[in-house]
Amino acid sequence: MSLGAQRALDVAQTEKLLRGVLIPPRPTLLVEVLEEQGKPDPDLDRIAELISEDVALAASTLKLVNSPLFGLARPVLDIKHAVRMLGLKNITALITGLLLHQAFRNKRGAFMDRFWRRAEAMARVMVQIARWCPRVLPEEAYALGLFCDCGIPLLLQQFPAYPEIYEAAEREAELRPFIAVEQERLHTDHAAAGFLLARSWKLPADLCQAILRHHDMLDYYQRAEPDPTVDKLALLLTAQHVLRLYAAQPPAAEWKAVGASVLAYLELEESALQELAHALRPLDRDG
Repeated sequence: MSLGAQRALDVAQTEKLLRGVLIPPRPTLLVEVLEEQGKPDPDLDRIAELISEDVALAASTLKLVNSPLFGLARPVLDIKHAVRMLGLKNITALITGLLLHQAFRNKRGAFMDRFWRRAEAMARVMVQIARWCPRVLPEEAYALGLFCDCGIPLLLQQFPAYPEIYEAAEREAELRPFIAVEQERLHTDHAAAGFLLARSWKLPADLCQAILRHHDMLDYYQRAEPDPTVDKLALLLTAQHVLRLYAAQPPAAEWKAVGASVLAYLELEESALQELAHALRPLDRDG
């Protein structure tokens, strides 16, 4: 059976298992922004107005845009300024990632606190790595880093014992893919669940596929020409590896299987990733 066929079965199985679980609906604000974006002549001021109407989102967007992470030469003063400076695609990517946090804001507890800390760390590392892969915009990389594990809160809704399964998968990550443990215990996995959420939010197809396949051990990286989905997969696997380096953990099974090909695809050296991992502490403190 081909990988595509197998993952199609995994998604179908996940749809059955999560039937009745509330997948957060696509936010109205995102719908309106995307509708405006899809017009022949989008009104940037209208998009700025839409974002500004959500005071919390606007504040989070400005804080993020002005953080050291994006290294802008001069501060962005308001949302209209942000839209014009970053461009429509970039600002949409950023607010999409931030809206994900809003969608699960009622999910609390130590496990979810840890989930959000790791999601934020993943997003920030993705931005750093995107600087080495200019085919992926930093804002797009940030959103993908936040979204890549978005299936985890969905599995937590359906399976109260999921934190124990998550811990087991982490313990075995050096030996087999994270999702292998989930499939064994639950007959589904967070990558497939995340794909369902991303698809329901009508996120770009290459981003949805990257979420679905970000724990695959198949070598997608032996290719003559770059591919948008493979670009994003390469960044995700690299970011996951950097976070393990940062935590002084051994390489995960996925990285052992395809890490060399990922590095060749991105034209990177392992030493560059080690340097990035060692430089993460200032990033953790920048707010």
